[in-house]
This record gives sequence, structure tokens and C-alpha cells, in this order.
Amino acid sequence: MRASVLIIGAGMSGLTAGRSLVAEGIDATLIDKGRAVGGRMATRRIGAATFDHGAQHVSVRTEQFAREMRSLVESGTARVWLRTRSVTHPERGVEVRYAGVHGMRRIPEALGEGLRILTAVTVDRLEIARSGVTAFAGDVAVAAADAAILTPPAPQTLDLLKRSGMAAAPVTNEIAGVSYDATLAVMAVLDAPADLPGGHLALPDGPVAWLADNQQKGVSTVPALTVHSSAEFAAEHLEADPAEWAAKLLDAARPHHAGSVVDARPHRWRYAQPRSLREGAVCLVDAAA
Repeated sequence: MRASVLIIGAGMSGLTAGRSLVAEGIDATLIDKGRAVGGRMATRRIGAATFDHGAQHVSVRTEQFAREMRSLVESGTARVWLRTRSVTHPERGVEVRYAGVHGMRRIPEALGEGLRILTAVTVDRLEIARSGVTAFAGDVAVAAADAAILTPPAPQTLDLLKRSGMAAAPVTNEIAGVSYDATLAVMAVLDAPADLPGGHLALPDGPVAWLADNQQKGVSTVPALTVHSSAEFAAEHLEADPAEWAAKLLDAARPHHAGSVVDARPHRWRYAQPRSLREGAVCLVDAAA
């Protein structure tokens, strides 16, 4: 009988786990609350405009991921977008940044091909028994397996463990110390090209941290600007009226791009950037299952 694993979350971590398990002959079922895979590797349409409104690019720092990216580039799924130095980690020097062809979501979509994935399903709790793990959405059992992997951001993982009766698990103390900076994003449809040099602009000060020209990036066929806030601005405005903070971000961005905004939509990314981490990439919970 084949072993089986539930994976909560179909972002890059969940998809990588799923691919690795299936390659070893283990059945994997991924469950994600979003309507599509990828998490913050997100691409969205507003009318004729298309936006990468979450992660703008990916970097490669391990040989395993380098092999994956080479394969994605060869298949036409990803491409080298730019070479730049990290603002937060200047010691890494100039790094290659990859983007998805036709949008960042194309990368997780490609990684998810052939996997069993349930989307638009929010797992409220896990029931753990000697026979395995069952995931529930409300009162409905949506999937079961021998074991489970949890890949959401640490606060969401901690909340799920608590709702599953595992608040006392030793691992909860470890992940409770992991924290994140939020990012507030605005997707702005313009009446003319944004004309950002190179298609992007990082700002060191002020409410805006990043501007991306999705048309120059090759994501959108019409002018489409992504505006990302600084962590400080996001912390101050995270629970405020989106119309209020979106207007402030667009005002702050206005001197840096051409064209005028004809439509705009806000989006909150509560867990955009890890601020504090724990040592090691994996926490093991040895429960009844």
C-alpha cells in the first residue's frame, strides 16, 4: 500500500514538497484556500490589464533550485528578468532575478502540473488519529492521508495547530517566534505607458518601496503598474480602509511614472517578507499519526 501525505498550502513550498513526494512514489494531495496555486506568486487581470501583484521575481541560492529554474527557462515558463543587488542583503552581491513568462503565476502552475490539488478549500482543522490525518473544511472531511505537511505562513500554521488540538506541541513555541512584514499593493491601470527605466524602480525611502511596469515586463499588453508599499507604511495602515491607503500610495508613486491612473485595485499581503526566522527549514511534529 502506497504511503500518502496531505500538504496544506500550494505555494512554492507546498508544490516543491508535493513534487518531491510523488517522485519518491508517495501519494500527495495539496489543499489551498486560494482560487489558484502559487500563494504570493500571483498574477491577476483587471479588464485588459495583467499584473504581477505579489512576488515580482525569484532568486536562486541553492543548486537544487538552480536546476529547477534552468528547466523552467528551457521550457519557456520562466526567463531572466533583471540582475540587481538585494537591498536587504547587499552582501550577496548582484543576483539574477527570474520572472514568469506571461506572469509569475506561470511558475507555480508549471510546478503543479500532474499533482492532485484542491483549490478554494480552507482547512479549518486536522483530526489526528493512529490511522492518519483528516483535513476538515467546516464539518466536511475533504481529504485524508497517513501524515500531513503544513506550509502556510507561521502564524496561520500555528492557528491551524491550535484549532486541531495541538496547541501544546513543542514545535508551537518554535514557530511562534517567526514574524513577518506586510506589504500593501495597488494594481493601477494607466492611460499611457508607465515608462519606468528597465520596467521597475526600487525606492529607498517613503511609503512606496517598489514600482513595476507590467507592460515592459511583458506581463500585460496594456499599461499596468504595480505599487508595493514599504513595511513601515503597511504596518501603519494594514487595518485601515483600503481606499485610503491605496490613494496615498498612488499619490506617492505619481512623480515616478508616466501616464495617469484610470482604475486601481488594492490588495493586502499580510505575510509578505519574513522578519525573524528559526534555524532550519523543517519542524517535525510527532503526533498520534
